[in-house]
Amino acid sequence: MGYILEIDSVTAGYDENIVLEKVNLRVDEHDYIGVIGPNGGGKTTLLKLILGLIKPLSGRILFAGSSSERPEIGYLPQMAEGDVTFPVTV
Repeated sequence: MGYILEIDSVTAGYDENIVLEKVNLRVDEHDYIGVIGPNGGGKTTLLKLILGLIKPLSGRILFAGSSSERPEIGYLPQMAEGDVTFPVTV
């Protein structure tokens, strides 16, 4: 069984504010993942990194099959208006 997502020592943030620092995560096939934590803990930032909506300041995010090709990922934002930065057409 191989990995489908691997986050290797990723640091991310907005402007001068570091939100996530040196995060490591590996998701294998058939894994179920829950992301929990306090407000401002970096949950949304982590999801935006995985979706490619923001770029890491350092580290790398790898997907099975290719380190440069991002797979299609289903995403349903919490906001009723939607996320205007999410690249989608209908």
